[in-house]
Amino acid sequence: MPAGPGPVRDNAGMQKTFVGRILGGVLSGLVVLASASRAAAPKKSPFVEVLGQGTVLTAPRETTHKNRRKFLEFEIRLSNAGPTASQPQGADVHLALDTTGRVRVVHDLSCGGAAVALSVGDRIEIQGEYVHVPKGQDLIHFTHAADGKCAHGEQGGAGKHPGGFLRKVTAPPTPRPAAIVPEQPYTGPPPPASERPYFAILTAKEKGASNAELLAKVESEHKAYSLTTPEIQSLRAAGVSDAVIEAMLRSGRAQTPGAATPAPTPR
Repeated sequence: MPAGPGPVRDNAGMQKTFVGRILGGVLSGLVVLASASRAAAPKKSPFVEVLGQGTVLTAPRETTHKNRRKFLEFEIRLSNAGPTASQPQGADVHLALDTTGRVRVVHDLSCGGAAVALSVGDRIEIQGEYVHVPKGQDLIHFTHAADGKCAHGEQGGAGKHPGGFLRKVTAPPTPRPAAIVPEQPYTGPPPPASERPYFAILTAKEKGASNAELLAKVESEHKAYSLTTPEIQSLRAAGVSDAVIEAMLRSGRAQTPGAATPAPTPR
């Protein structure tokens, strides 16, 4: 007898099962890769945009990083600092700032940061992003203007952070005190206060004359004021400036011998 038909294979079902297994394996692999990617993504250290002042502790040096950008790097000690009104996304305005230890400044010269001539001991004013490094030294960077010079997708380009700055603080010159000019004792008979030469300056000041007007008056009249200590105190109390008082102390003095203009040589 002829042999009967063999078992019929369900090819369509087998193909569906095979494809399903492949898709399942691919999806599982993608899930694993996504999880690994999230786990490997670096977590940014806590940061906050700050404005403050400090003292330079180490000599600034110019460095070049792997991205070929140039930086000015040095260490400072912050004397005062605090969060700015404008903060980048993710900033921690409650981050503790180190005002006793050393903080590293990384000033980007390639992204618009101006070169600043600094020496150890100089005072600076700085605005930038303060970063707390858990296992390292805290630093301040992004101290350049956010003007788009580095707008190439890297952090630090236009719109990525508020504009910062780094500048040297220059102290105003100390005014020369009138006290260092020797007092000129008055040796004549004691006239009434209203007749003393200084009284005209005192009266003019009390009537509203400016110190510039008083200085011009003293320098043009060449009087010998021979100020006494009480008279200097009265002038200062009335608001007469040290520059005017110094001019009064010098006024009317005899020229130093030899300082006169020499006579012309006869022809």
